[in-house]
Amino acid sequence: MENRESFGKTENKPIRLAPASGFPATGFTLIELLVVIAVIAVLAALLLPAFARAKEKGRRTVCAQNLRQLGLSVTLYASDNQDLLPLPQQVSAHWPEQLRRNYIALRLLICPSDTDTATAPVPPRLTTADLAPRSYLMNAFTDYYAGPSAEGSTPPAWNTTPSYLRMKHSAFARPTETIILGEKASDSKAYDVNIFQSPTGTYLDDVAENRHSNPAHAPKVGGANTIMADGHVRYLPWGESTCPVNLWAVTDHWRNDAALCRPR
Repeated sequence: MENRESFGKTENKPIRLAPASGFPATGFTLIELLVVIAVIAVLAALLLPAFARAKEKGRRTVCAQNLRQLGLSVTLYASDNQDLLPLPQQVSAHWPEQLRRNYIALRLLICPSDTDTATAPVPPRLTTADLAPRSYLMNAFTDYYAGPSAEGSTPPAWNTTPSYLRMKHSAFARPTETIILGEKASDSKAYDVNIFQSPTGTYLDDVAENRHSNPAHAPKVGGANTIMADGHVRYLPWGESTCPVNLWAVTDHWRNDAALCRPR
């Protein structure tokens, strides 16, 4: 009787299908999922800084290449102008415009690591390269131009360079140790570096000395690219453009007397 009653009846039980592999179906437990997430987080913490460093190294390389091209444009300018250099500290027609025919592409004026400048809009209908976004500034060679008036121990006042004074590219006594162009602070409007700017040392507010190798943007660390009078690009750690000698000075007198060794 019992067999008859049970015949034809089906129990309401779930049907489990075995996977094709023949192994029982399993899923991740909460602990296993948390372990996977933790491993991913550790890997991200290890790899992301490395990716950021690689990206910054690429930007720094482009920045150096731009400076190399601008340095070449100075050489070409001198070649076309009887060895004369562009006039610094002018009311108009600053070095970006004076050199423009020798570099043409305005993007060369921007260092990719200078994010504030790199994202700045280019003025419409630009009539002069002096108005273009810019990450670099040029040495004004003020100690050379000041000549005998700068031979004392007190820096002379030298705010403009008369057009009749022209420095020659061949006048560098130490071309491998004299900066022609360097990186500019993002918030500076300066075109030139005047080592006689008053008060003493304030010209360094216009210079970006810690743009690279400095992810935290901390003061007194990192470094910046420069290009020397002989055409080679040099990366200078913070403070080394003015210590132990001032590489923005042309004459030996002011390379030593204008040296600024600031505490780290």
